[in-house]
Amino acid sequence: MSLRCRACTKCKTYLIIHAESPVNQIDLKKFERKHTSHTIMTVDLNEVKGVYSPFSSNGGVKPPEEKD
Repeated sequence: MSLRCRACTKCKTYLIIHAESPVNQIDLKKFERKHTSHTIMTVDLNEVKGVYSPFSSNGGVKPPEEKD
């Protein structure tokens, strides 16, 4: 099963969805609040990775699991 993410088509950013993680649920709410008036979609990560940038609620630094 591939990872799903929420992606903003205007800002070209995405946030991976981890449904079982309460911390991720908070981050998803922050993502959606920041992109309220933008078009947000749920897609497979492989559709946006490399084209869109990862969203981070900790000041723009990529989370450790997403660093290249």
